[in-house]
Amino acid sequence: MEPISSRANARLKAVRRLQAKRHRLREGLFVAEGEDIVEEGMAEGLLPVESFIAAERAPDQTLVQRLARGGPVHIVADTLLAELGTLGHPARVLSVFRHADLPARSAAADLGVHLHRVIDPGNVGTVVRAAGALGPAFVTLSAGCSDPYSGKGVRASMGAIFRVPIESPAEPPDGIPRIALAVAGGRPVWEIDLRGPLVFLVGAERLGLPEDLIASSQEVASIPQASGAESLNAAAAATVALYEAVRQRSLA
Repeated sequence: MEPISSRANARLKAVRRLQAKRHRLREGLFVAEGEDIVEEGMAEGLLPVESFIAAERAPDQTLVQRLARGGPVHIVADTLLAELGTLGHPARVLSVFRHADLPARSAAADLGVHLHRVIDPGNVGTVVRAAGALGPAFVTLSAGCSDPYSGKGVRASMGAIFRVPIESPAEPPDGIPRIALAVAGGRPVWEIDLRGPLVFLVGAERLGLPEDLIASSQEVASIPQASGAESLNAAAAATVALYEAVRQRSLA
């Protein structure tokens, strides 16, 4: 098969459009870059709509055959494949997945994180990664949060995007007690009983949570830090809180 060597190729144009959130939403598709991330998706039973592989740095043929079970596999000139992605070091494999194939939050889900206006895609992706590693936990994102399905968001999740239920844009779910994470003024998170159903509310590093969200919470928690230390960013705070909840539950 001759590699795609024209920037004007229709398939390449379609994937480049997915770099923009509005096109991802309209098409119901997103891009995963790198063999490791793509493998994570297939390990969860998701098959790509189509895939693109580097002509000069072709991945293992076994992986290519597995990719082909989902949809067409296109061989692309390396320089053009690099333009499709967002990584500093271009991936050898890039696959397109459907939003509709991703997991939905079940009625029994009782541990989650709600992010309020966290605009850094790395932070959002890292929270998804923590929810996948320390959960099972779900993630809800307010309006104004970075899109977890952006290239950087998917990469930061390290494949957890395929197994963590994510709702966006969304309010914190009703019927689950809320614990607001504040920089200061709350009880130390490890002094609060985290064994029952709960959702942690986490705001952006500079602005924190709005007063109405704090007022709607059953508890306000803080993570004590060393004197003079900078505040933890959203991803670090959410990870510490999730770990403490899982630790307490493991001891129950």
